[in-house]
Amino acid sequence: MKLNVSKIRKVAILLGLVMMFSAVLASCVDLSEVPDFYNDPSFNIEESQEVSKDESDDDFSVDANTTEVPVVSGIVNIKPTTVAIYGTCEENATIFVNGGLEEATTKAHGTYYVIEVDIHNRDTLLRISAKAEGKENASPEREVIAHKDATADTLLDGNSVSIGVDSRLYFDKFVEDASGANLYTASELSKIREYVSDTVTSYYNDRAGAQAVEIIYALVPNSTTLDASVFPEGVVGETNSTIYQQALETLTQTRATVIDLLSVFKEASADTEAIAKYGNIYRETDSALSDYGAYLAYAEIMNTVAKRFPDAAPKTLDDFTWTSTNIMGGNLVKYRGLDKNVITENTVIATPNFSLEYGSNGAGSSKISALTKFVNKKDGDYNYFTAIDTSDGVNGIAERWLIDDTTRTDVELPSALIYRDYSSLSFTDILAERFGKVLLGKSGELAINLSATAQYADGDDNVVDYIIVIVSEENLDTAFSLALK
Repeated sequence: MKLNVSKIRKVAILLGLVMMFSAVLASCVDLSEVPDFYNDPSFNIEESQEVSKDESDDDFSVDANTTEVPVVSGIVNIKPTTVAIYGTCEENATIFVNGGLEEATTKAHGTYYVIEVDIHNRDTLLRISAKAEGKENASPEREVIAHKDATADTLLDGNSVSIGVDSRLYFDKFVEDASGANLYTASELSKIREYVSDTVTSYYNDRAGAQAVEIIYALVPNSTTLDASVFPEGVVGETNSTIYQQALETLTQTRATVIDLLSVFKEASADTEAIAKYGNIYRETDSALSDYGAYLAYAEIMNTVAKRFPDAAPKTLDDFTWTSTNIMGGNLVKYRGLDKNVITENTVIATPNFSLEYGSNGAGSSKISALTKFVNKKDGDYNYFTAIDTSDGVNGIAERWLIDDTTRTDVELPSALIYRDYSSLSFTDILAERFGKVLLGKSGELAINLSATAQYADGDDNVVDYIIVIVSEENLDTAFSLALK
């Protein structure tokens, strides 16, 4: 029989305290003079942390009517006395945490949970339990120590993440967008309208000459604009407008073509049969579009292009193999400091049944298939490869790349400059396949450079056939930076 030294120490400490207080009462000593060890900020019950670590690895035996004891995988300080506790548990169980300033509860998201707990101004012993529907509470409770961390604070780089309803996560910057806290002024909207109109005029009239050309703005909403149920009650204020709506209305007042993907996604979300087959529009642990959402955006853009170039019509859903896959947690997990191997998600991955072996390998250009899209999909890491480093020998999906295909002589495919951000990385490869010559701008660089329209024109054309700007709601300021400077 293996002795648990940590438990023995804990029991000894408690017995010692009981004996001390008994002696105090017996001698009628004033209790106010007794040291308050537990409330003393300098008192650290580190030995109990060892107990929790030992117990985290235990397999508690439970009967069929009792909820499984939740596993604690980690504790991360959000603020000095606010922590995020996360781990695994019985599917869709309700999690309870006691011992903090007040009881905290949340519902697990599948088999993982993430819960925010306010602790005392000191190291705090927390008790964690769970209850699945129709079962008794988990027993015994899991005990862990949450530490005060005076250095913990919100990220200031725009990537701070909060814990939402039912163990879901969201970027804090999405709250501003949803609340209308960052609306453009009338003057700013006028500047945006003037900037886009001037760009269109210069491109259509001055540079293209008799060549038919088009500027397309594809607006990608935040995931929380499509589904705000992740926000806890009271987080988002009421608003009559958002910057997404403002941008949409302003762009439609110009000669640019505008694609409202929010409307597309809303309609698709109502098709429960398609959602069941192809998955949700957005990923659960990442702000990116799912492969189904990516396909919808891609199809909408290419259907617009196909009005003048029928050969560039989008591939159909049946041109892909759709496979349900469990993948590592995404950027929301990363920026909240959680373990992406614990906070995972089930998503549906689309694999093209057509070739991406198009494009040249000349200087400054590459085949589409050579672009590294994911970090390591063999290990289930489907986080997008966002590194931008032209010296690392890796053709990253977020980098600036020229795709110049001269092999498909039996079809007429257009040329384009594509400006994009993170929202397009999920469909950049299949989008590029629909063009004969396309310059993919570096992800995040959204200001249009009209001088490049002639540089990357195809054949005898004066300019490229299309300028396409794919911009997410969170990056509208970047897309219109030249107008707002």
